[in-house]
Amino acid sequence: MHRRLLFCWIFISSICFQAFPQEWDTDSLAKSIPASVTRSSEDFAVYLVETFVSEEDRVRALYTWISSNISYDVNQFETLNRFESLDEFIVYTLKNKKAVCQGYAEVFTDICNRMEIKAITVHGYNRINGRLKTDIGHAWNVANINGQWCLFDPTWGSGYLENGGYRKSFSSFYFMSSPDSMITSHMPFDPIWQLREFPVTHDDFIDGKGSGSVYCNYSDSLDLYYSQDEITRAENSLRRATATHANRKEIMKMYGNYEDYVLNLKCNLEITRYNESSVMLSQAIDKFNEYQELLKKRNVTQARLHSLLTSVNELVQQSLRQARSISPCGSLSTKEIQGLIRHGFDLRDALSAVSGSR
Repeated sequence: MHRRLLFCWIFISSICFQAFPQEWDTDSLAKSIPASVTRSSEDFAVYLVETFVSEEDRVRALYTWISSNISYDVNQFETLNRFESLDEFIVYTLKNKKAVCQGYAEVFTDICNRMEIKAITVHGYNRINGRLKTDIGHAWNVANINGQWCLFDPTWGSGYLENGGYRKSFSSFYFMSSPDSMITSHMPFDPIWQLREFPVTHDDFIDGKGSGSVYCNYSDSLDLYYSQDEITRAENSLRRATATHANRKEIMKMYGNYEDYVLNLKCNLEITRYNESSVMLSQAIDKFNEYQELLKKRNVTQARLHSLLTSVNELVQQSLRQARSISPCGSLSTKEIQGLIRHGFDLRDALSAVSGSR
């Protein structure tokens, strides 16, 4: 099968903060979050919801903790490729408290979503000290706070690179940073994540222009984004990136990586569907074997046997229906898909033979 590609004190502080929120400094409280609740996204999210009243304070505490506690890993650019799942990657980042931008952003996104705050990891590139940074991409965040979409970059809020090393220096500048400020240094591949009614194109950003000329109702676009499945989101995102010239030669390598990201999403979906179809077929085989064993026993009701055969038939049909719609990609070959379908037909034939003899 294929695998796919991160008490007492709490109780008192929660009561006090909710009773006297104006007396608390969110950043100070965030920096004192117990280590015991930061080992998993789920526990972290529960703690933030129970401790802070407003969405803004919850996200502020999250941003402060991430930027204060996670250090930039200058020696090893971690990628998702070494992990079997995004959840594993996030757990690794929380445990080791070291990451590149992807780790910062994915932890932020995951915990926000667990608090039922819409958040996205945004992919793009930067301009640093007036110079276009095209050797590697960058990841940051967009989140909806009390109905308003806002920009965040916990990586840049944690410190900066200097003379090849990382210097820790917390900054709140990239917490709910304004779109006009963010676009001076952060360019997302998909223009809707600029959160601007007149987004700049990649030509504009590369040429140092700070304003675009084509109107974009980004709020409606984001509402539509959240109504779409993951693949449709990715395909439309790539389309918008291409339409705004993300395939310019200066950033062609990063654009190629973004294309690969979209293709990987689609491939992961096909592998997931293949796995699901395989599981259904395995379940059908198990039930068919159970049926054959029951035939050897006495006092087995016809109703029981009929129920098993019906279940086997339903699972086989579901497996075949899904397997025949799967497209080969990556490590998933046409031969494997055809093999799965053939096994499904073999079991269906065996089932028909048994049913015909009863």
